[in-house]
Amino acid sequence: MNDTACCQPESGLVIGCHALVEARLSEIGSLRDRASPPGCPPLPPRFLRHADEHTVVGMHAVLAALAVHPEPPPIGPHGIVAAPCQSGRITGAKTLAAYADGGGVAVSPHVVPQCSLHSVAGAVSVAFGMHGPQFGVGGGPEALGEGLLAAASLLARGGDPSCTGVWLVATEWDEEPALDPAGCPLGDPLCRGLAVLLEPSPDPVDGGRDVAIGFDLRMQGLTRGSRLPTATGGLASLARALDMCREGGALASWAVGCPGGGEIRVVSRRCSRSSGLHLRGAA
Repeated sequence: MNDTACCQPESGLVIGCHALVEARLSEIGSLRDRASPPGCPPLPPRFLRHADEHTVVGMHAVLAALAVHPEPPPIGPHGIVAAPCQSGRITGAKTLAAYADGGGVAVSPHVVPQCSLHSVAGAVSVAFGMHGPQFGVGGGPEALGEGLLAAASLLARGGDPSCTGVWLVATEWDEEPALDPAGCPLGDPLCRGLAVLLEPSPDPVDGGRDVAIGFDLRMQGLTRGSRLPTATGGLASLARALDMCREGGALASWAVGCPGGGEIRVVSRRCSRSSGLHLRGAA
C-alpha cells in the first residue's frame, strides 16, 4: 500500500500536542504540589497527595502538553488511554511488607484506587473534568504499543462521535526501581511520562507542503510463542521522533509492536496539516 492510500481522510488523526516530563524519584514529592503552567486548568488542592509516581508524572505531562497547544482545546469531551509500564510496584511492595508486619490495619485504603491499571486515566479524567472513555491498557513492557493502538481505535471511523479527542498518557521508569525488604527504593530512578493528544482530522490529508507526523500500522501474523517487539528507545525516543517530525528535521527510526502482530512506526511525510497520525494495514 502506498503513501497516498495511507493519507485518506477517514484514517487521518491530528496530533494536537505532546509533551514529555521526566522526574527522579526524589523529585516527585515536590512535583505533587507543583502549580499548573500558566493558562492550564489548576489541579484541585493536594489532588496528587496519595497518587502513584506514574500518575504524578503522567498528570504533569498532560499539563505540559496543554501549555504548548497553540489553542487550548475544549477537553470536556476527551477520552484518556493510559499505558503505564510497571506502575504501583513501590507502593505495592511497601504494602506487602507492612501487611506482613502489622496485618490489615497497616494497609492504606489508598492502595487500590491509586495503584491499579486504571489509576492514571482516572486521575486525569477527574482532574480535568473529561467525560469521554477512560481506561488503562497494558501495564507491562508492551504497554506503549497497546496504548497507541487503543487510543487510535477510539477515534477510528465508526467510533464514538461525541469523543472529540483522546489523550494517550504513557509512563515508564528509566530503570526499574531496586527495593529493599521493606519495599523502599535503593536508588533514585527516573520516571517518564509522555502525553499525546489525538484528534480527528477535520480536513483531507492528501498532500501539501507541511511535514506531518505519521504512525504507520503494518499487520503481520505472529508465530506461536513469539513476543511483541518493545519500543525502540522507549518514551524518550518517541518524544524525540515526534519533535523532529514537528520541526521538519531528519527522523531516526522508531517502532513498537502492537497486539495482533502489528508494528507501529513513526514516519514523516508531506501533508496538508502540520501534524497527523495515519494508520494503514499491510497484508
